[in-house]
Amino acid sequence: MKKVNNNFPHEGFKINSLGHLTLDGYDLVDLAKKYGTPIYVISEKRLKKNYQRLINTFKECYPEKVVIAYAVKANYTLALVKVLISEGAWAETFSGAELHIALLAGASPKNIILTGCNRLEKDFEEALKLGVGLIVIDSISELQKLEKVAGQLGVETKILIRVNPALTIPTHPMIATGVRGTKFGLDIESGEALKAFEKALTMDWVRIVGVHTHIGSQILKVEPFIETAKRIISFVKVLNEKFGFKPELLDFGGGFGIPYKPGEKSLNLQLLAKKMSRVVVEGFKKLGLNLPILLFEPGRSLVGDAEILLAKVGNIKDSSHGKFVYLDASTNHLAPVLITNQYYEIVLVNKANKKPREKVVFVGPLCFTGDVLAVDRVVPKVDMEDIVAILNVGAYCKSAYIMHNAYPKSATIMLTQHEAKIVQRKETFEDIVCRDIIT
Repeated sequence: MKKVNNNFPHEGFKINSLGHLTLDGYDLVDLAKKYGTPIYVISEKRLKKNYQRLINTFKECYPEKVVIAYAVKANYTLALVKVLISEGAWAETFSGAELHIALLAGASPKNIILTGCNRLEKDFEEALKLGVGLIVIDSISELQKLEKVAGQLGVETKILIRVNPALTIPTHPMIATGVRGTKFGLDIESGEALKAFEKALTMDWVRIVGVHTHIGSQILKVEPFIETAKRIISFVKVLNEKFGFKPELLDFGGGFGIPYKPGEKSLNLQLLAKKMSRVVVEGFKKLGLNLPILLFEPGRSLVGDAEILLAKVGNIKDSSHGKFVYLDASTNHLAPVLITNQYYEIVLVNKANKKPREKVVFVGPLCFTGDVLAVDRVVPKVDMEDIVAILNVGAYCKSAYIMHNAYPKSATIMLTQHEAKIVQRKETFEDIVCRDIIT
């Protein structure tokens, strides 16, 4: 097999003697013919490698315990979550459904973090009865509800309070969470966060063990994470001076970006781990405090480049406005295109060894003008029945799937060392209408 150029996300991609693109040794043309399209393809090997790279990089730089909790919202395919849990990841869940997905995938309740911003008493009751190990509080009203429920159940619960460092985040505004005015977290500068800690420290049934923050998603620069660490350490200093609070844990959320465009620069993970660890170690040393556990909640950086979407060319239209290539995949499958104008690389897998020859627009079959997957892509000459791979779809594609024109959700296969296996069946028409009642 031939090695491929830098347009592909990782070394799992090769070109075989037929000129077909392969992933982990599997011919993607063969997979499309056998299982049909559109279909998601997960690389188990890449999932494991992504987790090990992330945890080992931080462990090499930080002298205390480091925990990686997979953000289930990024992709809640059970088989995928199970792989990460089996590798040693905890689970970060944002809803009751995600909590149960983590449990089904094998996560221990004590290794589950429940975040959120609008939990009701019933949500906290469910989490406490299940034995969830850590709950992140986003407001004083949530704090009061949790204290009430914990008291009624007679269960002490460990919590973190989410604070907002109010930074300028170099990412799309729709996924920047650590900026001033966002709905997430308690503001440090105004004193809101301090009030929440003061109140929590007087409560009987919640035990506050640390600070939580999350600044956004798809961040490719080191500096925002380092500045966040500095602001959290400054806040810890205030908490320690005012209340004698000694954090056992600092949770910096996720947000580690991945390259989507060919040639796009990757986040320097080694530099990030080194600098962030230094900020925490030096800061806690100056305060005379024991080092906390560091916790991260990555999603995209674990699963983003571990999954692709195979699709087939149905029709081709040459017009005065360009060449439209119609795929059986759509923006149903690629909701981030609509939400954040996300770029996805598209490759002709049956012509992976061919040189680019024409400029095309890839579109889907949906009944709205915005169903455009990619504009003005230069690719080998496209013919009907060609197979394409849409790369890096592992994060926030399936979990944000849109059902326009009642197109069913696609099946998923996972590539393992021994076999390609279906881990999620295609949705049927009966699935689509099963909740409806005609009277």
